[in-house]
Amino acid sequence: MGIPKLTSTKYKGIGFYKDKIKGKVYIGTYRINGKLYRKIVGYENDEYRTNEKIAFLKKEEFKEKILKGTSSTKKKLFFKDIWQEYITHLRNSQYCSNKTIETKVSTYNVHYKPIFDNLNISKITNYQIQQFANNCLKTKAPKSVLNYVSDLSAFFNYAIRYKLINENPAKNIDLPKFDNERVYPLTVEESKKLFNTILNYHEELYRGVFTFLLQGRRKEEVLNITWDMIDLEKKEYTIRYEENKARKNMTYLMNDELYDILINIEDKEGYVFKSPKTKGKLENIRHAWKRIKFTAGIEKDMTIHELRHLLGYTLLNEANQTEEVTAAVLGQTTKKATKRYAKVRQNVAALGLKKAFDYLKE
Repeated sequence: MGIPKLTSTKYKGIGFYKDKIKGKVYIGTYRINGKLYRKIVGYENDEYRTNEKIAFLKKEEFKEKILKGTSSTKKKLFFKDIWQEYITHLRNSQYCSNKTIETKVSTYNVHYKPIFDNLNISKITNYQIQQFANNCLKTKAPKSVLNYVSDLSAFFNYAIRYKLINENPAKNIDLPKFDNERVYPLTVEESKKLFNTILNYHEELYRGVFTFLLQGRRKEEVLNITWDMIDLEKKEYTIRYEENKARKNMTYLMNDELYDILINIEDKEGYVFKSPKTKGKLENIRHAWKRIKFTAGIEKDMTIHELRHLLGYTLLNEANQTEEVTAAVLGQTTKKATKRYAKVRQNVAALGLKKAFDYLKE
């Protein structure tokens, strides 16, 4: 859990937030050799009756210990402590989306915490990581275990970067080979039937959500979009860097089908697609997806994410669009795709999307 928003004090690097039991919780913030440190340095109700001045002195003491190489954090590099520091780093750096960070936190709570929490990270061995992976493979798919090991490797790379350890124990872990490619499951006629079912679906809320997904957007991008990211005058919308995989703001032109839906939504405050019950963010669209597939007569196993595959397949194979245009429409984020995307203008991508829509409407 991240540190709440702090109230500043007159002492440099000292802020606080209020806790019902501990009173003011003082946080010391300082930077050494480019590394940002943030540490709880005392509570209003602790044995020292810490105030702003005492908090400042404690902060300076911790800072001095680190400079001298005698900080206790150098001696007790427990996995649980460095992991929390790592997650705070990711949140502050905005390197990962909120969803990605929450996934890492969930993986930690379920899989890492019971095994590694109280281990010194400098003592964790390659053999221990291999055993961890082997045990996970007993109940989890190889792709999931690969993700767990990859996240561990990124964590240990963070520790190496700040000279907490010298080697990454999560490197060269043996995992079974697997084919992660999934063949697009629908025929052309089935694709057209599903496409037109979405455009004409009787539930207005979900017609809007799934028409937006047909623009090539990912589910969380659509569910997290708010009205300040929509420009109806210019007929464009922006997926902010916090929500997309490109880690930068991505602006797209909206087609007529999407524009007609958005212009007719009465409540243009907050989330574009609101939960009918809470009026907040719409969280679950799986049941609506089942209803749409049933209406379209689609019995094959097909995930919501595969609407992107439907669009990509149509762009490349039926609408005769280039890989560059397809990458631009889908907002793909590999280095190769990103390089291509930069060369494709918004209106060219929008034209490609129109051709795909025109083909699927036939």
